Amino acid sequence: MEKKRIALPWIWLGMCTIAGSACVIEGEWLPDLPPPGSIMGAATRAPICGDGIRDITEACDDSNVQSGDGCDQTCRVEQCFVCSDDVAAGRSICGPACNELAGQYCYAGACVSCVDGIQNGAETDVDCGGGCGPCDISKRCTGTNDCSSGFCSGGLCCNEACDGMCIRCDLPDSAGICAFVPESETHEDELFVCNGASACDGKGACKKLSTEACSAGIECISGKCLNGACF
Repeated sequence: MEKKRIALPWIWLGMCTIAGSACVIEGEWLPDLPPPGSIMGAATRAPICGDGIRDITEACDDSNVQSGDGCDQTCRVEQCFVCSDDVAAGRSICGPACNELAGQYCYAGACVSCVDGIQNGAETDVDCGGGCGPCDISKRCTGTNDCSSGFCSGGLCCNEACDGMCIRCDLPDSAGICAFVPESETHEDELFVCNGASACDGKGACKKLSTEACSAGIECISGKCLNGACF
């Protein structure tokens, strides 16, 4: 049998006489082998994840089958990592794809930032809330921790608690500022007390609508009670 030199993709191994080996004849690479400078394995070679040879079915191979280091146990590149072939090391080298110095972090498989001018990641508004710094008043929120004021009501950061009847901070003309709900505006939202049988009186109280039972005019939004009913 003719002697041939066998070459792993990153180092010459010497001479070989083993039939079926990945060999080089007269300095030329066989068609099923990748060119020098790659850790790719031969196309005809059975892939083995974790052996340091990146086969055609593998996105990476860092010489182990552990997850969490950028190349997972099935030789797939993990979220928010990048991997490249390192011929000298004889394996894939992986590292974070997110630029931590620029404030990026990994969220749901993407690199996001608290300073990119975009609402992304766990942010409740642009570059604030969630995992970023607290939001100013009038910015969107899901809880008090999202707000620098410590108050979140109706999905907005408020200047104060806004916990009285018929008071909220998401009114169009006063976003972020607690204000009385205008007179006669009905609310079915349980956060704001009033329902279909009553309405805000513009002074922070719910008053009964016309035809509702009453004993005095002060109970009615009209201020009038006659024969036991608002009118």
